[in-house]
Amino acid sequence: MARVTLTNLNKTFVDAQSKKEVTAVNNVNLEIHDGEFMVLVGPSGCGKTTTMRMIAGLEESTSGEIRIGDRVVNDVPPRDRNIAMVFQNYALYPHMSVYENMAFGLKLRMLPSMWWQMTHSAEARERKNDIDRRVRKAADTLGISHLLDRKPRALSGGQRQRVALGRAIVREPQVFLMDEPLSNLDAKLREQTRTELIRLHRDLGVTTIYVTHDQVEAMTMGQRIAVMKDGIMQQCDTPENLYRNPANLFVAGFLGTPSMNFVRSARIVKNGAAPLIEAPGLRLHLPEERANALNAYVGKEVVLGIRPVDIYDQAHAPARVSAQKNTAQVVVDVVEPLGSKSTVYLTAGPSTLVAEIDAETQARVGQPLEILVDAERAHVFDTETERAIV
Repeated sequence: MARVTLTNLNKTFVDAQSKKEVTAVNNVNLEIHDGEFMVLVGPSGCGKTTTMRMIAGLEESTSGEIRIGDRVVNDVPPRDRNIAMVFQNYALYPHMSVYENMAFGLKLRMLPSMWWQMTHSAEARERKNDIDRRVRKAADTLGISHLLDRKPRALSGGQRQRVALGRAIVREPQVFLMDEPLSNLDAKLREQTRTELIRLHRDLGVTTIYVTHDQVEAMTMGQRIAVMKDGIMQQCDTPENLYRNPANLFVAGFLGTPSMNFVRSARIVKNGAAPLIEAPGLRLHLPEERANALNAYVGKEVVLGIRPVDIYDQAHAPARVSAQKNTAQVVVDVVEPLGSKSTVYLTAGPSTLVAEIDAETQARVGQPLEILVDAERAHVFDTETERAIV
């Protein structure tokens, strides 16, 4: 196993038409710990795949340093970096069996040529036995031992994905690189395979870097998550800390389903000793410690952020939230029943809010509803810098 360290990593391309330089990765600094499952997440074009390809050696960095373990690998060929990569496209050889697909890379590395095998018969036999051991062990781990004689065309999407994973596992690498490996699977199979990948990482303990644009995959799989936008690392932390303490508006809006509500016309006003937040249709009293952090913003506009799960139907709010008395009168636009919860779209003055509330709610389309907002979990962002204030 090995840690991976990126120091001041940059990648620029030259646009073919305009001949201008385009920065794909901008001064990324990141340390992935030994045995960690790190997820790089962000929208398309944010630089996450380019970052992974530079780690793999498939792209040359413009500047900066890449270390795998204690070795700088910027000038090391991909095959010598001791990494294994799983792509979105399974890239299986259609004419080979599952066994042959999984063993092919090892044979290329361990059995140089037929002449070498003839002149080193004893060593070649040992290597072939080692290849067989690795393939069968990986197949057993992935539950595909019964598929070793099949061709890829006889496999389902999930089975092909396991074969691609097995081909990476048999290399026994220091680092796994996974580039959106589940995006070709349907929703149910994707959820099942996510669980299998988490279990596989726990069993193997190999440092894993996983690229995805799906924030649900990121939140459920990553021990830490690095959020990227426009080639810049926005924040890197545990899923819980990213969700509860986003560094800026982008991170706050990108992580969480449904997305965080943003009220952009909010203003900080003085209310005795502590300031409060006012917006059309809303008035929030924050806990003292959080309110004091807003003193410098009294009289200024801010962006108020509220998670849908922190908005309650007053009739079903817990005592802790009811005690805050941060109520508001809203109008119900849409109700989407989802079993134990309902997603409700609300209008509060000029603002539209999404709430995820108890399915027992009496909210009815077109009718008024009294809601409670959990101000202890509200977020406030600077309008100009978009950085989090509280």
